[in-house]
Amino acid sequence: MQVRNSQYISEIIYSAYQRDPGMKLDESTFLEIVKSVTGETGHWSSPGMQLIMDYDDWKQTQPPRQLPDSKGLTEENLAYLKEHFSGNLTMFGKIDALDTMVEMGIITERQKLEAVVGPMELETVDPEKLIVATPIEAVRYMPEWDSFFTGAAIMQSDSLEDLFKLLDEQLKNSKEKDAAQEIKDVLEQVARRSFGAAWGLV
Repeated sequence: MQVRNSQYISEIIYSAYQRDPGMKLDESTFLEIVKSVTGETGHWSSPGMQLIMDYDDWKQTQPPRQLPDSKGLTEENLAYLKEHFSGNLTMFGKIDALDTMVEMGIITERQKLEAVVGPMELETVDPEKLIVATPIEAVRYMPEWDSFFTGAAIMQSDSLEDLFKLLDEQLKNSKEKDAAQEIKDVLEQVARRSFGAAWGLV
């Protein structure tokens, strides 16, 4: 696989996967990609976390969002989401939609992270008491990008509606049952009004 010019590891690998969905990413090719972006081969992360880090870097190159004044899953915020995230979403577009929901106060940062990387454990790191989010099933060696593209829920969520379904499924399994049910109830009401009575978050 030829390494294309890009500043994002996840974007390079995803573009290659789109050209050849049956490709198998070997270690030497992966390290070549990492080196083309970072200049070295010693630092990488699991696919989901790499995608989050790449998105954060990409976000810095984008203009600031001009969001409605309301907070939560209001009609104004939903209208904004539907206008700016219509149709099939790009890889970064999916994360951007979730990140926008965080800024709107619709979901939490943790819920965004879990939608991308799966269930998380929060760890306190001394001495600065930093909170580090670690995927429960984190890959310990070379990231399994092939299975991430074919199996990760975020990669199968191609539209705003799909993202709502993903968040709903995530809320069903939330340990914060009261908060999850409250958010789920609001999501269901708005989703039925917005996407039609035939579909709702159940």
